[in-house]
Amino acid sequence: MIILGIDTSQAASVALVDTTTGAVLAAEQAADQRHHVEFIGPALARVLERAEVPELVVTGTGPGPFTGLRVGIAAGIAVGLARDIPVRGILSQTAIAEEVRRSRAARGDARPGADAGLVLIAGDARRKEVYASVWDAAAETMLSGPLVAKPAELATELAAHDIDPEAVGQRFGRGFALYPEAIGESADSDIVDPKAEHLAFAAARVLGSGGELGDPVPEYLREPDAAATPVRQTLLK
Repeated sequence: MIILGIDTSQAASVALVDTTTGAVLAAEQAADQRHHVEFIGPALARVLERAEVPELVVTGTGPGPFTGLRVGIAAGIAVGLARDIPVRGILSQTAIAEEVRRSRAARGDARPGADAGLVLIAGDARRKEVYASVWDAAAETMLSGPLVAKPAELATELAAHDIDPEAVGQRFGRGFALYPEAIGESADSDIVDPKAEHLAFAAARVLGSGGELGDPVPEYLREPDAAATPVRQTLLK
């Protein structure tokens, strides 16, 4: 299956993959976590210049910042409508778990993660907080999350969700680059943000196992910074 992946939960990313052959046909990743609007249109245009036609659009549903996350989901829905193909959603940190699994396979690990403890993924939630999720040692099944917490309180938050912080043996994601003293260092500094190609491969793995993908609905975890405009009171009739 040819899948178009889009994620804007952290740094924006777009990719077209052939999940049958495992080939990444085209992929683009933004250099930073901002300018999602400026990046997504031109990147999609270049990726979709390929002769291969996507049969499915998969968007990362976060968690992520309000504006950035909506950009990717809206772009995915627009492509789906324009090409009359389905659009589905999957949690963005699933892409990092998939990249962990695929990097292990590329190294030829005989028992990937079997003895290394649980996998903790942490992204940048802004406001000096992280988005986190916990996966089994093989990075195949999410055990808890996603959740949002201050770095210094992450261990307590994990324990509140029935995860023993001492059982975590591997860490991946931008959160560990930002707050290493509070939550530890990443096991692989090259695995930072969700990548659209891994999002697409993760979606294909879900479908291949008989599972279902979700709707392209954003996962925010908290209220927006902007407050609603108050209704003005007047005595005029």
